[in-house]
Amino acid sequence: MAEVGSEEVARDPEVRALRARRKRAEQELDILKKALVIFGQPTR
Repeated sequence: MAEVGSEEVARDPEVRALRARRKRAEQELDILKKALVIFGQPTR
């Protein structure tokens, strides 16, 4: 079995797909946090 962080693991298609999903989820979370700030402000 390959060690975590090894080049073999980094090339694994499943690992690459999971990393891409994680990156997208992090981006979506950032967008939602910004929207919460914007829509959480009191209206005038």
